[in-house]
Amino acid sequence: MIKSRFLNIYSWFFLLLFCGGCVKEISYELGNQENVLVIYGVLSDKPGRRIFRVTRTNPFEKQVDSNPITGAQLFVIDSKGKKYGFVELDPGSYLFQDTLFQPKAGETYYLDAVVPNAGHYRSDLEVMPGPTTLDRAYPGVQKIENDTRLQLLADTRIPSDPQGVYLRWGVTRVWQRTSVDFGTIFMDRFRFKPPIVCYFTVFPDPNGVRLFSSKRQDQFELKEQEILNITAADSKFFEKNVFEIIQYRISFNAHEYWSNLNKVTNQAGTIFDPPPATVRGNIYNVDNPKDRTLGYFELASLDTAYVSVDATFFTPFYIPDPCTPDYTNRSLAPAPTYYYTAECAYCTNIKNHSTIRPKFWFR
Repeated sequence: MIKSRFLNIYSWFFLLLFCGGCVKEISYELGNQENVLVIYGVLSDKPGRRIFRVTRTNPFEKQVDSNPITGAQLFVIDSKGKKYGFVELDPGSYLFQDTLFQPKAGETYYLDAVVPNAGHYRSDLEVMPGPTTLDRAYPGVQKIENDTRLQLLADTRIPSDPQGVYLRWGVTRVWQRTSVDFGTIFMDRFRFKPPIVCYFTVFPDPNGVRLFSSKRQDQFELKEQEILNITAADSKFFEKNVFEIIQYRISFNAHEYWSNLNKVTNQAGTIFDPPPATVRGNIYNVDNPKDRTLGYFELASLDTAYVSVDATFFTPFYIPDPCTPDYTNRSLAPAPTYYYTAECAYCTNIKNHSTIRPKFWFR
């Protein structure tokens, strides 16, 4: 129970958004996890929308998402003292205003935040890492006893760097569901409109982060790095799925932070597990350094790849059609769903649907 309650605090954290090497001993802070400030965001080397989150955790008993904080003032400050501001989009969500800004490799930056009814917060200095190329990403099939699983694998070039190279990967999954084509079934294109196609965005492994580190002095190619491993016994694979894989080159300190979170959140349920705890990030209260703050201000150079799969990829493993009529179920009226479930007849009945096709869908 304690473990499941603790994981709820971090569940949203990994949705924003996803090891090799040694990890330092974790400093745990036990006790009440209610009403703790969380500040998290990634400043990448690519132009675009950069969203930071400012929230407070809820008590375990509520088992709901964190409380967003409105009215915070956030700035990124470079080594010359120049400030770059944010604008609040929604409660708890702050957009970095200069969408064309590109931090320079080797330059240092820190986050400065004033949070209403909380105080003044800053991050430690972070250095923008240089770029690292993700050469390709591709799917694989793994069979474990009676379970067929999808693997996402990556090959990436690891540059020579005496300070070490530290990577993490994040994965976003978009799956497709097409509404039933009643026009074809009833051979009546005048009565029935073309079927609606819906797209759904999910995070396939929200509580895990794949990490890599190397201190080799030579450049080399990292082959078949596993980024994701999930079961193929999933009706979402009946139609097309596209996985967006983002490779983050991060600092040593950020790698340590994610490693420590992995140790806490991915426990095996044994007496050797670390106790539930708070893993400190790099953000502190300027006026009260003992004030506990969760989250991290992260600098990262990015590279992105896309992998597409559907049911045919797993042949001869069979993925059944999730939308077949059930003529024995009298609760499903002949019209308007014609013995299909409402979600199958019209995919817009499924929660969190979008009818806008992602730009990367045909990559």
